[in-house]
Amino acid sequence: REIISITHVDADRDALFRSEGVTPVRIGNPIVEDAPLLRSNGAVSMATTLEWNLNHSQRNLRLFEIGRRYAWAGKETVEARVLTIGASGFAREQGVAESARTYGFEDLKGDLDQLKILAGKLRWSNGGPTWLQPTRAASLALEDGTSLGAAGLLARRVAERFKLRQGAYLAEIQLDPLYAAYAARRANPQYQPTPRFPAVERDFSLFLPDSVTFAQVTQAIQSLNIAEVADIEAIDLFRGKGVPDGEHSLLVRVTFQSYAATLTDAQLTGASSRIVGALEPLGGRLRTS
Repeated sequence: REIISITHVDADRDALFRSEGVTPVRIGNPIVEDAPLLRSNGAVSMATTLEWNLNHSQRNLRLFEIGRRYAWAGKETVEARVLTIGASGFAREQGVAESARTYGFEDLKGDLDQLKILAGKLRWSNGGPTWLQPTRAASLALEDGTSLGAAGLLARRVAERFKLRQGAYLAEIQLDPLYAAYAARRANPQYQPTPRFPAVERDFSLFLPDSVTFAQVTQAIQSLNIAEVADIEAIDLFRGKGVPDGEHSLLVRVTFQSYAATLTDAQLTGASSRIVGALEPLGGRLRTS
């Protein structure tokens, strides 16, 4: 559901979301005494909206806003267009045929992954700004590395300031670089035919050190530049019996597809061997049982 929020915000709340080095824009004659600033981040307005709705018994929320954030650049105000997303409660409510499911990071990431329709491939990396929970936060960028923003679970210390009694997921995405990428794609359209030959999936059941992330696994596979690799997915993560201390078991599914011919067993075996080899420097190895 789209919202339109007031850009005048409380100074203390704005400081919770403001990036280091950003000078806020102070309103000369504020309409509301306790809202003397123009927001430095769209997330402060979204958190305020979530707070109001949760306090009025609206427990399941999925909201977005396309607006602006503001910063003072010495002599003038700099505006940037941003997409802000806020969600809390159930992603799926209890039904006759299915159980309820709480909204999580995977839902937020799934929503933001749709931006690739505009900008092409996107890059996710661990970590984000301090207003997000470190273990439930990620940064988003274009394929060329241009930063778009961050998404994740609102940090507990911030949620407590807003008196949020349930988890809230927020994201703020810069729209100007996204629009620029979309314009560049439209100016240079590329046609890709519908594949005529079947895709083939190969599963890799791996032991990996706990310090190794799925993003590192993906990068290692992509670095091989195997043209037939169409998709890389994490299917299952397991820690427990049978897994060595300091490691985790990860099931990775790689989809292969060629636009020229049906892939042979020899081609698939060769590509699979290269993938396993690329993961060895990360400490990865195939599970034997």
